[in-house]
Amino acid sequence: MNYKKLLISSIVVMAALSTQVYAKELQAQVQKNTANAAKTAKTTPVKTSTQAYPEISRLIEYNHCVEADAKIRQLLNLKPNDINLLALRTVSMAKQHELDPAQKELDKLLKQYPKNPTLHYAQGLVYLQRTTSSDVDYIKNTRGLINNSIKEFVTAVTLNKNYYEAYNAMGVATLKLGNRNDAMDLFNTSIKINPSFATAYDNIGVVEMMNNNLDSAENYFMKAMKYNTHNPTAWYHMAQVETRRGNYSKALTWVNHSIHVNPNSSPALTLQGELFLKQGNQAAAINSFKKAQLVKPENSRAYLNLAMIYENRADEEFAMEQLKSALAINPNYQEGKLRIANMALHTRKYDQALDYYSKLIGDQNYNDEAIIGLANTYYEMAKDRGANEGITTNKEVYLAYDYINKAIEQCPEDLELHLAKLKLARLVHQEPLSRDSLNYIIQAAGNNLMDNVIKGEAYLAMGREKDAVYTFENAINFSNSVDDDLYLAEILVHNKQFRTARLALQKALTKDPANVIAKNGIEYINLCETKSNEFFDIAQREYQQNNYASAIEYCNRAIDFYHNSPQIAKLKAMSYEKELNYRGAIKYYQQYLAMNPNAADKAQIDKKIEKFKNKAK
Repeated sequence: MNYKKLLISSIVVMAALSTQVYAKELQAQVQKNTANAAKTAKTTPVKTSTQAYPEISRLIEYNHCVEADAKIRQLLNLKPNDINLLALRTVSMAKQHELDPAQKELDKLLKQYPKNPTLHYAQGLVYLQRTTSSDVDYIKNTRGLINNSIKEFVTAVTLNKNYYEAYNAMGVATLKLGNRNDAMDLFNTSIKINPSFATAYDNIGVVEMMNNNLDSAENYFMKAMKYNTHNPTAWYHMAQVETRRGNYSKALTWVNHSIHVNPNSSPALTLQGELFLKQGNQAAAINSFKKAQLVKPENSRAYLNLAMIYENRADEEFAMEQLKSALAINPNYQEGKLRIANMALHTRKYDQALDYYSKLIGDQNYNDEAIIGLANTYYEMAKDRGANEGITTNKEVYLAYDYINKAIEQCPEDLELHLAKLKLARLVHQEPLSRDSLNYIIQAAGNNLMDNVIKGEAYLAMGREKDAVYTFENAINFSNSVDDDLYLAEILVHNKQFRTARLALQKALTKDPANVIAKNGIEYINLCETKSNEFFDIAQREYQQNNYASAIEYCNRAIDFYHNSPQIAKLKAMSYEKELNYRGAIKYYQQYLAMNPNAADKAQIDKKIEKFKNKAK
């Protein structure tokens, strides 16, 4: 079998053995033992070092450790120095994750009984269980621990060729190293020795499931249940099979059985949460994921699931915290960094956005998205400040501009990169370059949703409100699904194009009348419009009282909540006019006409704009 070469030659020799001669002897011994294991099992009763106590050994293997411990204590009162009982006690400790006490016992007993196979099996289990520890030192040395466990299991089967539990455990360790074929050989060897060993059947089922052979996997899981009727692990695995088949109710039944017997299984709790989520029970899903985190804080999947829920609910602060926890577990989770950066930008946490985007510069998969994110962050910062003060002299802005140019050299047809370049060019007062980018986007944009969105954003960045509104409205025509409608609405809401966003959400509801996201989106727009009207009422009173600066301030607040009100734009223009700020008056009179092209006073406003253009020179 292939696993012999892997386990003996590459692992045992490297990890533990001091001479090549001994390695060859050990390999030959294990090969002989393995080759004869099945044949011996047919003619001889199953024997391991625990043959004197098969009932206790079975209880431990099937995780009935409390009952096994009681029997061990009872027998040790009669035989305090029985090495078989003492060895079984260390196995039970290892199974229950009492790893430090188990190691202390093993250090003592292995010195006295170096050829006891059960002690080596227990030592291998301790190493293997350490790979699931919360201790960072063990987490960093996972591969070394797996290799050490395999060494101990090899020693155990060398000392006892019928030690089917050790063959099975060696298969688990081998599978953790990614070697499915050798793991399968080891599990089958275990079953040949003991055809009623439920754990090995379950592990074969896992390999079959990994190979997407779901019917075969189910067959092995059912065999595991046949030989161990109280089997939460096999129930959990059947839940995984039914999940892959899309039978979520059946899957939930299986996983609930598993959790009832073993409530401290973080993977089972995580799967339960995912199934609740598929059924639309978000509250129950959150509860399951939080329980999974409590049981095993290093379960990154639970954090990612919670982050997805919070992000979809627009609870972005909570989502970012979950993603940060996932990154603490896996610092190389690049997608998590991008998601944090995007949400930080959306919530105007600009420093955090810049930090996380910067971490992705140079990454082969996320470099371009990070560059676009940097450009958008600087652009939004400038918009929030109302001017480019403190931005145009920022060396990092120019560095981002260089990044964009390099990225465009690699992907010259990427419109998102050209949009990012346009925005940064505006920040550094490179108007000709901004116009060049806009012209490229206009000419290159195709008749599809994404290109029209980019073109609309480009018009907005250049201050061409009327063209932007027209382009965004045209983009709705290219939306072919509910997901398209929701995606477009999200972008429009971000750009405060609420009127067009409402149209996109209404279109989504015509296709899916029960869509919660679309309904919530319209409620959000309605709320923003209400708040905007409240500030607009105050702005009107301030204008009537000749408090023009205050009127402008409240117009700004009204615009923050609802951008598409022509009356707000007109009042702001009138206030600028009263303050003799002709540039401001021109900008907002033009915006007023862009939002209300058929205004009754259009001719009068056009005359004002022309008049103020001369005064603003």
